[in-house]
Amino acid sequence: MDRLDVLIVGATGFTGKHAVKNLIEILKGSPDLSVSWGITGRSKEKLDNVLSELEEIGETKTNVTVIKCDVEKDDLRDVTGRAKVVINCTGPNTILSEPIVRACVETKTHYVDISAELYHMIHLYRIYHKVAEEANVLIVPACGFAAVPVETGIAYLEKKFNGTLNTVEGYFDIILPKRANFPGKCVIHFGTWASLVQELQNLREYQRLKAETFPQNIYIPEPPGFKRSFFHRQRGKFWFPYPGPDRDVNDMSQRYLYEKNGKKPYHCKLYTKTPMFFQMLIIVPAMFLYFYLCYFKFFRNWLVKYPRFFSLGYVSHKGPTEKIAKETKFKLSLLGKGVGSDSKEKSLTVQVSGADPGYETTSIAVVVSALTILLQNDKIPKGGVLGVGAAFRDTNIDEMLMKNKGLQYEILN
Repeated sequence: MDRLDVLIVGATGFTGKHAVKNLIEILKGSPDLSVSWGITGRSKEKLDNVLSELEEIGETKTNVTVIKCDVEKDDLRDVTGRAKVVINCTGPNTILSEPIVRACVETKTHYVDISAELYHMIHLYRIYHKVAEEANVLIVPACGFAAVPVETGIAYLEKKFNGTLNTVEGYFDIILPKRANFPGKCVIHFGTWASLVQELQNLREYQRLKAETFPQNIYIPEPPGFKRSFFHRQRGKFWFPYPGPDRDVNDMSQRYLYEKNGKKPYHCKLYTKTPMFFQMLIIVPAMFLYFYLCYFKFFRNWLVKYPRFFSLGYVSHKGPTEKIAKETKFKLSLLGKGVGSDSKEKSLTVQVSGADPGYETTSIAVVVSALTILLQNDKIPKGGVLGVGAAFRDTNIDEMLMKNKGLQYEILN
């Protein structure tokens, strides 16, 4: 039996549906691109609903292979063995994704996911990196908003820098519609919240495993002036350390490139801000409090059971409305400093921007990541558990993202 090119696992979920629709739009926008694909989900009723939604946008049911599969019960090898690349849109990844990865390695199927859970990533690396390398299977987590904008943005910066980077500072600006700034307006789907609870629960263990897995310091000392206080002022705004996994994914990529190619590492720090100052006063202390309280199982259960209460209404099982999602955008400014080809100090700023980061950008990014593996197999490492920056460094994933309205890259100075 010929394998499908792409299989979307968890296609009936909130992000999975976005991924399906964006895959269709990308393929329609590239008529010369012939890609066979399919979807999986645990509920036949929900799979039928997805097919009905696809018919509404002009997609024929017969073009889609449908596989009913429960990732917690079924033999996943029967599923992953039917595809060349699996897109995993299930979650939380710490709970659901390892069996999918194991099946992908055993059936020699490449794998990408939308995870933002650091414990999940380090666990996959420790257990599957060597066996995936030997099997020539590429496992690339964090192919959504975490961490494609940062990793591809820095790769774009390096291409344009024409020299050697020493430091990169990134500033995330999430632009919400005004009505979504205040408590009570949902901007996050429950699935993302559930993954955050897993992340807070496992963060201490992740830090221990990372230190054990990567004991070598590959970085030269930070240059003077690179260190920032927790809150610092830049461009007339107050910023604090960005809490996403992107910096750690970047570190994972840099370590791989250093070990395999001897590429000199650079220091990378990422920051963000809240749209309104009062949110900073609420959100930052709340995250520190939740981190410590997540040590207790009863509190984790409360967070999962009452997401609207503990998020001040920003989280719901329905997710953000289509209108709020369409009006949500982001900009990421990446300031690179180092030495130019003329041996003089040099700086360059690249801006990466896109639509709704949580779901639209994430779904386009993970689909383009899968297509990049499929279409540019000769430009990627043969196998292993890799960060986005290491996996796609030599590809034109940035061009594919720009062509398909996923991300925009521009030089600011």
